Amino acid sequence: MAMSKSAKKAYKKAVKAKKKAKRGHWLLIQKGDSAKEILSKLFTQFAVLVLIACGLILANEFRLSFSAKQLNDSLKSIYQSVIAHASDGQTLAGAEEMLKINPDTVGYICIEGTEVDFPVVQTGNNEDYLKTAFDGSSNKAGTVFLDYRNVLTASKRSDNLVLYGHNQKDRTMFGSLKDYKKNLNHYIQHPTITFNSNYRSDVYKIFAYFVTEVKPEQTSDGVVFDYHNYLDLSDKAVYNEFIENITERSQIVTSVDVKYGDEFLTLSTCSNEFEPSRFVIFARKTRKGEDTAVDTSSAYLNPNAKEPDWTVIFK
Repeated sequence: MAMSKSAKKAYKKAVKAKKKAKRGHWLLIQKGDSAKEILSKLFTQFAVLVLIACGLILANEFRLSFSAKQLNDSLKSIYQSVIAHASDGQTLAGAEEMLKINPDTVGYICIEGTEVDFPVVQTGNNEDYLKTAFDGSSNKAGTVFLDYRNVLTASKRSDNLVLYGHNQKDRTMFGSLKDYKKNLNHYIQHPTITFNSNYRSDVYKIFAYFVTEVKPEQTSDGVVFDYHNYLDLSDKAVYNEFIENITERSQIVTSVDVKYGDEFLTLSTCSNEFEPSRFVIFARKTRKGEDTAVDTSSAYLNPNAKEPDWTVIFK
């Protein structure tokens, strides 16, 4: 039986499509492709590669974030469990347990009610733990570490202990410190820091914090407050300079007084207002016989705080 013209046309079209489908591919360049098809496939291939790369990057980010959180939770659980079961509740038992895991351990920091609750390390430089987790694994979240120049032993310690930690988006390490920025309520709820060294436990009272420049070219006078270099405050002139620079910049005014001879704890992390910048928190160690509680009723945000020179930074 002879096929009608329309049937023949449909048949030829089907055969042509079948041959093309067999020969061609929506992604792979094949012999016989037109210039337009080649360009389209090249663009598609590039888009697929970008999509795959982005997916791999995101997957790795999630993996590292999950790993950092899981490790922090595990260390916190171990530390608290050991202290809770110690015969006299001494934090030294917790230090001993952390030292078993990592001999670089020098202490444990906790801001109650926040994500800051993990061990602190120290080595002969400030680079070893920038991308190394407490357990030695590679992780861009790193580990909070004490400035290598600081002295922290059973018999001697620097006047100002400086701790560094990454400002992680997932709030691990020092990523949650940003909650203090110009936030009176957060300060009122969390005015103290507990830092347990391998030798003793101390409570520090937060009295100031601010965002600061890092490079001289970011300031109008070329002078940067190098807070991290004020480790020895035995010279009263150096101490006064340290406190004056902090006081004029602090975003908050508190009831916590400071005086020559006090010991300090400084927390430093990257900030996101401009690049590079730092957010720094300063706390004073509770004196012998002093109540560790802080009267926050009179605290207020400082309307006259010295801000970074934005006209220079964003010129």
